[in-house]
Amino acid sequence: MIKELINFTESLDEDFKNLGLNPKEGLHVSVKKEIDSLGVSKIVVGEFEYFSKKQKNEISTFLKRCMLLHQNAWCIDTNKCFDLPTKAIHTCSPYAVAFKREHLEGGIKYKNNQVGKKKQIYDRFNLYFDKAFELFEDEGEKEKYISFRNFFTHKEFSNWIDKIENQNAGKYQNLLEEEEQLKSEYKETKDKVEKDTIKKSISEIEQQLLKVKPLEDSSYIIFYFDVPLEQYKEVHKRYLDDKLFNTDKYNTEPDENGIIHGTNNFMNGFNSNMPFLMHQTATFDITGRISNVDAQLLNNLKNLFPNKTLPSPLPIFIYKEELQQRVISIYKESGYKAGYKEIIQKLIEDNEEDIYNYYLLFWQNTKDGVVFRDFDFVSKFEYKIKDLAVHNLFQIKEKGSKVDKYYPRIKNIFEFEQLLFKPLLQNKYLRLDYFGDLSKDDYEKHDLVFISYSKYRKSVYDFVYKSQRNTIDGNVFYEMVFNAILDNLKNGNSYGIKEKLNIWYSLYEYFNPKQNINMINKLKEYQDFVESILHDKELTDITDEKFAFAAGQVIEYILSKSKSADSSYNLLEPYLQQSKCVEFKKAIANDFGRYKHENFSKNFEKVAAVVLSYETDTNLKHLLPQTLSGVFAKNQLFSSNNLK
Repeated sequence: MIKELINFTESLDEDFKNLGLNPKEGLHVSVKKEIDSLGVSKIVVGEFEYFSKKQKNEISTFLKRCMLLHQNAWCIDTNKCFDLPTKAIHTCSPYAVAFKREHLEGGIKYKNNQVGKKKQIYDRFNLYFDKAFELFEDEGEKEKYISFRNFFTHKEFSNWIDKIENQNAGKYQNLLEEEEQLKSEYKETKDKVEKDTIKKSISEIEQQLLKVKPLEDSSYIIFYFDVPLEQYKEVHKRYLDDKLFNTDKYNTEPDENGIIHGTNNFMNGFNSNMPFLMHQTATFDITGRISNVDAQLLNNLKNLFPNKTLPSPLPIFIYKEELQQRVISIYKESGYKAGYKEIIQKLIEDNEEDIYNYYLLFWQNTKDGVVFRDFDFVSKFEYKIKDLAVHNLFQIKEKGSKVDKYYPRIKNIFEFEQLLFKPLLQNKYLRLDYFGDLSKDDYEKHDLVFISYSKYRKSVYDFVYKSQRNTIDGNVFYEMVFNAILDNLKNGNSYGIKEKLNIWYSLYEYFNPKQNINMINKLKEYQDFVESILHDKELTDITDEKFAFAAGQVIEYILSKSKSADSSYNLLEPYLQQSKCVEFKKAIANDFGRYKHENFSKNFEKVAAVVLSYETDTNLKHLLPQTLSGVFAKNQLFSSNNLK
C-alpha cells in the first residue's frame, strides 16, 4: 500500500498539490529587521492581513505568499512540535511563529493556565527558539535572527498585535455604521434596481468586515520573518528529515545524496510506542524502512487530503500513468466536484471498455485527521449491466401522481446501487453511508434495516465499487429485502413494502442464478391460481407457495373489513408469527368470525374455502414472500360484475 501511495503522489505535479490550499484562518503578519540610527537592530511589522474562510474575494498576493510560507514551516502534527507538552506553537521554524489567540492574555487557554499554575506561552518562546535554531547548520546563522527571537521573548510582539487590533477596530466600527446606513436605505427604497445596488454594496461591506474583525480565541496569529521561500524550505526539510520518521532510533546515516532511511510514520504505520503490537520473537527490530524522500511524499499526500481536491473513493492507477493523469484532468474539469462515479463514467466513455488493475482508496477527513477506511486492489471494474430491470409488479404510483411508477432499465452498476441497495439500506434521511459511524439514531423506527446496514454495508460497497459480485448472494439479498419490508410493515408504509416486493421479484433470478427460477412468472402463476379458484376450475397443481399467496389475498380481504384507526400493519402480526399451518388457519378463522357480520363476496368464500382446507408441514415463515405478495398484490376477491 505504502509504495502505491508514494508512486501516486510522485505522479502529481506541484500545481495540483497546491490546489485547494487556503491560508490559516486568522491574522498573518510579515516582519523584518531594521537597524536604527544607533546601530541597534529591531523587528518592525510590515504587511499584515486577516484571512477568513467566509471571504469570497480572491486571496491577495500577500496571503498567497503567507500560505506557502506556513506550509513550509508547520509541524507534522502537534505531537512533533517544538512546544511540548503544551503544543501551543504550531510552527517548527526559526523564521515563523504561529499560535492561537486563546493563548494570549484574556484568552481561554491563558485563563486555564493561570488556574492550573502552568507556564504561559510568553514563557515558552525561549525553548521554542532553542529547538528552531538547531535547524541551522551554521552557528553564525543564529546570530542573524536573535532580534526575531527577542521580538517574542521580550513580548514586543504583543504591542504590535495591540496596534493592529486598535487600527482594525476603528475600521470595523466605521464599516458597521456604513452597513447599518445601507440597510436602512434598503428598507426605505422601493425601486428594484436601486435595491439590488444597495444589496451589492452591503455584501461588499460584509467582505471588508471579515478582514478587520476582532480576533477570536480560535484565530491563528502567525508572524513571518521576511526571507525568501527557499530559506523556509531549506530549514523545514531538516525538520522533516528528522520528524517524518516515527522515531529516529532506527535512522541510517545520510548517504552521499543525503538519503536517510527510517521507520515509516505515515498513518501510524510503525508501533514503536506500542511494544505489545511489535514482534516479540523476531530476530529483527523493524520490518522495513523508507527513505526521507518517500516519507516527504507521504507527508505531501497527507496534507493534500484536507484540501478536498481528491475524490473519495480515489482510484490510483499505478501501472497506467496516462489513466491517472486523465483522472486528475477529469477532476479538474469538474471544478473538483466530480466523485468516483463521474470519474469512472468518463473514463469508460473515453475508452469504451471496463477499467482494469487499479487501487481504490476510501478516505475521510475526520476530527482526528485523515482516516483510511478502505484500500484494495480492483482487478476489473465491471461498469455495464445488461438486461436488468425492476418491474412495477405491485402497481405503485409515482409519488404525488396517479401515474404508475416507471423504473428505467438498469444499465450500469451505479444505477443498480441507486435502484436496489439504497431503498434496502438507507437511513431515515434517505442516505447510505458505507463508512460512517454506526449511528442507531439515524435508523429510528428502522431497527431491522439497521441490522442489515451494519452487517452488509461493506459487502454492498465491495459489490458496487470493486465489482466483487460474490459478496451479495441470494440469502443476503433475501435478508435485506425482508428486513426492510418488516420495518415498513411496522411503520404502515405500504408504498415501501410494494417497492421492495418489486425489487424482490425482479432481481431474484440475478442473485440466485443457480436456481433457474423466474419469480416474475411465479407471481403470475400465483395470480392465475387464484383466478382458477374463482372460475371453479379443477385444481390439480396446488403448491405451498400458491396456498400462501391465496392466504394473503384472504387475509387482506378480511382486514379490509376492520374499522381500526391503526395505520400500521399490526393486524398482520398474528399471521406472520405463525410457523404451523393449523395455527395460521386458526388465525384466519378467528378474524373471519370477528367480522362475519360484514358482507363477504362469493369470490372470498371460494378462495377462503380452499385456503382453510389446505394442509402442509412446511414452516409458514419460509413462505413469507408469498404471503405478503398475496396481501399487497391487487386483490382478486372483491366482487366484480361477472363474479358474485
